[in-house]
Amino acid sequence: MKRKATEIRVDFSFKREVFFVVIGAMLGGISMLIPTAFEVGMGLPYYVTWLAFGHVVGIYTSDAAFAGIAIHTITAISIGVVIGVFLYKTGILNISKLSNGFIYGLFAGSVVLIVFFIPVYLLILHPEINRILSNTISETYDEYGTTLYQYSFPLVITSYIIMHLVFGIIVGVTSSILSIKFGSRYRCTKCDISFSRIDSYQKHVELIHGEKPIQLTRILILGGGFAGIEVLRQLQKAFQNEIRIDITLVSRDNFFLFTPMLPEISSGMIETRHIVTPLRAFCNRAKFYETQIESINLESKEVVITHSIGKQTNPMEWRSHILKYDYLVLALGSETNFFGLSEAAKQAFTLKSLGDAIVLRNHVINMLEQADIEHEDPDLRKRLLTFVVVGGGFSGVEIVGELNDFILDSIKYFYHNLQKSYARIILVNSGGRILPEVTEDLADFALQEIRKNGIEVLLNTRVIEVNPDNVKLDQGTIIKTQTVVWAGGGKPQTILSALSCEHDKSGRIMVNNYLQVAGYADSIMALGDCACVIDPNTGKPYPPTAQHALRQGKVAAINLISTIKGQESHKEPFDYKTKGVMTLIGKRNGVGIILGHKIHGFTAWWFWRSYYLVNLPTVEKKLRVLVDWIIDLFFKRDVTRLKTPTEEIDFKPNTSDRSLIS
Repeated sequence: MKRKATEIRVDFSFKREVFFVVIGAMLGGISMLIPTAFEVGMGLPYYVTWLAFGHVVGIYTSDAAFAGIAIHTITAISIGVVIGVFLYKTGILNISKLSNGFIYGLFAGSVVLIVFFIPVYLLILHPEINRILSNTISETYDEYGTTLYQYSFPLVITSYIIMHLVFGIIVGVTSSILSIKFGSRYRCTKCDISFSRIDSYQKHVELIHGEKPIQLTRILILGGGFAGIEVLRQLQKAFQNEIRIDITLVSRDNFFLFTPMLPEISSGMIETRHIVTPLRAFCNRAKFYETQIESINLESKEVVITHSIGKQTNPMEWRSHILKYDYLVLALGSETNFFGLSEAAKQAFTLKSLGDAIVLRNHVINMLEQADIEHEDPDLRKRLLTFVVVGGGFSGVEIVGELNDFILDSIKYFYHNLQKSYARIILVNSGGRILPEVTEDLADFALQEIRKNGIEVLLNTRVIEVNPDNVKLDQGTIIKTQTVVWAGGGKPQTILSALSCEHDKSGRIMVNNYLQVAGYADSIMALGDCACVIDPNTGKPYPPTAQHALRQGKVAAINLISTIKGQESHKEPFDYKTKGVMTLIGKRNGVGIILGHKIHGFTAWWFWRSYYLVNLPTVEKKLRVLVDWIIDLFFKRDVTRLKTPTEEIDFKPNTSDRSLIS
């Protein structure tokens, strides 16, 4: 049976919605305390109510008023939650409209006043209030019998009515605003997009799925990295309830990967799932497709995507689809640059994806396991325990530092047939110094610390050949090894290099200072690692780092929104001054430049962790990574090797080559 386009699916967390009501009730409860200060000056004894509340529960000390306030607040919150749960469960009133939230507030305040406060007040609080006042005033006192002209029963009741209505309105309006911004989502099952307000959803159904559908403005974002996700966030925020805007995100993976922490995944310090976030968690107002991009036609404004049907290892068939767009955002990142060494692409490990980190970690543990068995064969053991990292930039230095710590710690605690001196970790760098991104003195400090940790650093040395069991250097040296990690830089994906637009010498797409592609300024933007963005202050391209990608994403979104809305004067040029650069060089050690100040050692390590922890996409991921780091301080590294299906092969020993293990 075909699903109707008007069918509503409400996507929200009930606990989160109730939490919104709790926040509103807390604010409402606080608002009821405000009139007390004014009533004291008018001779009204409302402040005595707090004392009465305290006395009712048996507190007669000087803290009675505070106890009364606490009881009053807790009661207000509880009642607000009960009413909120009732409304959400029954669906009587949908507060995703602010007007409905206002009505809900009036209803909640009236119920609290009539059902709870008036009976409790007349039967319990009123007698206690009179008793308190009688003890403090020389003559017999009755709350409603006072001769004070400004204090009478109608005035008291009126003040209570106003207080409870204010309480209710604050509860309703606060809950409504929070629900619209963070809460329930009304999803169109045909378009697979969500709206934060029910009226926006209804308008969408009317205009998009009615008899005469309107023309949509289609925005297509290619890439789910730092730049692409930031653009998506800003567009969804701006066009959350704009019916005419259609947003689509395309990525080859269905998750956002926090790449700065990949080296720590390869060493097992952080759990794999803790630095990935499902892209669908970001896509409330946007559609998402996990697929490969087959081609991009800038002239016809079409992108062809393709994906497999059936098992990934043995697909039944491949399907292609055409996505049309009005505005295109290219944020496809980069791929590893092997500089023409085709064999290196086959034999070397890389660290660009989550799969790379998992495979590298499994391989390193496998080498340790094999070396532990073959510890009596020095030549074989040496080859197994030799690890070569190519590239002395940020990536290479962080990888070699993590590998060195992981390998040496594992040998110390788990592989008792091996010694730390058996392991050989080598960093090969083509330049005269490592870390060209920082100043020379910081690079020298990093070099000394790395070498102090036992890592061999070969400067002014190039890898000219990578074979299955060795690496050949330009000086003629051959290093026998089973492990080569390539961190020698990146390049734009091939599909981007083939586009009919201007590129720099490395293949990155040239853009203007508004991040628009030359010749397609009105419809195409490029950012992140795949774009060449010139720094107007230095005349050089901005480095391909996460902080630049994030800032480019914000500026690109601002300019795209301005173009769509016809507000050309609101566009912003990209002029970003780097906040700093940081890298880790080993356990609790690092170097960096923050706001022009040089830091190194433990301080740099602490700043690195703090910065990236703050920039993790969700609170959940922040907490999980923080727990991983704390655990690492007190426990040994985990050397569990979880084999992938391709590693689960039949073991068939050669019976002619056996040795006795004593």
